[in-house]
Amino acid sequence: MIGITSYGAYIPRLRLSRSAIYQAMGWFAPAIVMVAQGERSMCNWDEDALTMSVEASRNALQKADKETVDGIYLASTSFPFADRQNAGIVSTALNLREDITSADFTAAQKAGTTALATALDAAAGKTDKTLLITAADCRQTKPGGFYEMWYGDGAASFVVGSKNVIAQYQGSYCVSCDFVDHYRGAQNRFDYTWEERWVRDEGYSKIIPQAVNGLLEKLNLGIDEIDRLVYPCYFKAEHKKIARKLGADPEKVMDNMHEVCGDTGSAHALLMLAAALDAAEPGENIVVAGFGQGSDALCFTVTEEIARFKQTPRVQSVLDNRESVDNYPKWLVFRDLLEPEMGIRAEAPTQTAMTTLWRKRKMILGLVGGKCSNCETPQFPKTEVCVNPGCTARHTQQDYEFAGQPARVKTFTGDMLAVSYDPPHIYGMIQFDNGGRFMADFTDCKLSEVKVGLPMQMVFRKRTQDKERGFVNYFWKARPVAGAVEEMAKIRFDGQVAVITGAGGGLGRAYALELASRGASVVVNDLGGARDGTGRGSAAPAQQVVDEITAAGGRAVANYDNVATAESGQNIIDCALKHYGRVDIVINNAGILRDKSFTKMEPENWNAVLAVHLNGAFNVSRPAFEVMRTQGYGRVIMTTSAAGLYGNFGQANYSAAKMALVGMMNTLKLEGAKYDICVNTIAPLAASRLTEDIMPREMLDRMKPELVTPMVVYLASDQCRESGRIYNAGMGYFNRAAILTGKGARLGSGENPPTPEEVAENFEQIMDMTGAEPIDDANAALFALMSPQEAKTAP
Repeated sequence: MIGITSYGAYIPRLRLSRSAIYQAMGWFAPAIVMVAQGERSMCNWDEDALTMSVEASRNALQKADKETVDGIYLASTSFPFADRQNAGIVSTALNLREDITSADFTAAQKAGTTALATALDAAAGKTDKTLLITAADCRQTKPGGFYEMWYGDGAASFVVGSKNVIAQYQGSYCVSCDFVDHYRGAQNRFDYTWEERWVRDEGYSKIIPQAVNGLLEKLNLGIDEIDRLVYPCYFKAEHKKIARKLGADPEKVMDNMHEVCGDTGSAHALLMLAAALDAAEPGENIVVAGFGQGSDALCFTVTEEIARFKQTPRVQSVLDNRESVDNYPKWLVFRDLLEPEMGIRAEAPTQTAMTTLWRKRKMILGLVGGKCSNCETPQFPKTEVCVNPGCTARHTQQDYEFAGQPARVKTFTGDMLAVSYDPPHIYGMIQFDNGGRFMADFTDCKLSEVKVGLPMQMVFRKRTQDKERGFVNYFWKARPVAGAVEEMAKIRFDGQVAVITGAGGGLGRAYALELASRGASVVVNDLGGARDGTGRGSAAPAQQVVDEITAAGGRAVANYDNVATAESGQNIIDCALKHYGRVDIVINNAGILRDKSFTKMEPENWNAVLAVHLNGAFNVSRPAFEVMRTQGYGRVIMTTSAAGLYGNFGQANYSAAKMALVGMMNTLKLEGAKYDICVNTIAPLAASRLTEDIMPREMLDRMKPELVTPMVVYLASDQCRESGRIYNAGMGYFNRAAILTGKGARLGSGENPPTPEEVAENFEQIMDMTGAEPIDDANAALFALMSPQEAKTAP
């Protein structure tokens, strides 16, 4: 069986918004608004067809043995070299064997499918032959035209052979004709394009059906037996019409990817084929056709081996790793369509010594260093002496590929004076996880994103370009691993321990699940009693939350103590210390309700509510505070309520307890400040068992606890430096509440007290909150009374 054994894709991280092109050039070419939807892929300044081919090939070779590759075919119409084998550069960068076949395919957009068909036919002639086919294009276009909109940059690679075939090759049919939809002379930079209707009506709509129908007839297949139909055509309406001409169901036709990346030239049919394989199921038949001076049509049948790739879709993963660009001048500079002043530092000699490049080709193009066979220490570059001071063995270095080794940022800087097409020039020390380090340029990142410890991967890129001699110098740079910047910015609680009271349901459960998912070990406290605090309690609520956490791979332990007693509060903290050895976070969330109007409020109901809300927070926070002081870190969160901040009929006990917690916070923020203990208060509005029969169902449905959780998680993190603040949170809305003091009025002479009549006369001024400000502590309040800054003196 001969066919595709692996595949990979690469689309540059940068995506130029087509609306940015129209905004910049619409005054000159208003008609381009017709295709100004979505975005086109855009090479970074240090990318070209070769660097993209290397990345797509590395992706394809992830599950293949490079030592088995017998040949490499590279297809492109935008090669950087006209008389230097470009496939040889890619082969060296991939550190493939030197005793392999290599060839460049070019001069037509169907070069990608031609290379694939040639490789498959070659493999069929020798069943143990494994070939790598890669196609990439980074085509130049003049500003303000349709082709600037239609084109995109990208690459796709396929490994073909006879082992572990994921798509069996059934055959091909080729149409070769000198249909000139565009051309580029040997000395020209830009394509000369013919009238679009001619290209559409005489080209795409006739030549692709001719090739596909020829293939189906050759293989004795009907169009209804084809499950996925793949062919490029940047005219979206015509793309659909071609399917109708072939008699194919519209849902079987792969999207032309115009909105997400544009047409990637010789790579596009293969890129679409990779997307089709991402979604394919065993037994499906796929037909792919290229276009350009004819058409190649190939047919494949998907095998059971496709399951190896289904878990990691190759095309969607590179599409998701994107950065939108609205800066059209940046595009022009990167494309060398606008020449900015680079300064005298750009005048440094860029000529490459071919002799040195040859001797050190593995090091420069393949990023091959050394590894000591004596102590197994990796190092770059490879030298005669091992760099390990405990070894220093001589002549023990064996080839060691650094290109695929995981690495992290050790040091970095952003240099505004160094020459860069995208300043600042970012570079620094890269530390490889498995040993070895060296200074590297960084790419595909912003200075604000780079942090020490950021996971990086090495990528093959342009380093300099000798424009005078037409020579591109390539080397390896470091870029952030996809998703690593976002992951580094993500609030994590690894190694931290959180104690959450009342966590058997509602808000407490939501807090516990989220903190655990972010690495915290959680003590899930819940008595399991009734809403009014009565009953003997139950272990079920707390244990269910613990089971949820552990099932998801987190760490948690249940605790069933009643927060209303000092002994139980100590037990809760001791539980955390016993299981995890520390306490970093306390969220006082436990609560009960016993609502009655004030005149009907029995002392028992008053005391019961205060015992859980106010005393409970004291009972748990006091022993936790001692631990936090000793370890020099902590976060405490109190739970107040709108009833406490603003009042609510029939809840005098609840309101008193909730406002008292604000008072406790105000003091704890002072006592914990020098120990890095931050204490804040949340006023949540969420559906829970305390509110389930108080609010209308339609409102409760909008009040999910998960919409409060983000604020609490932030307040519990080391990123939060605020302390002594109150925050309302509910239904995804957040704001700060505060106790403010107005400017007031000075009455009387200061020696004799003012009369009540003077107070009455100036009461409006006393009430005025214009310019009111919060006061940090009682001393500040006393000082404000003794020497008010802007208080008006009554006449």
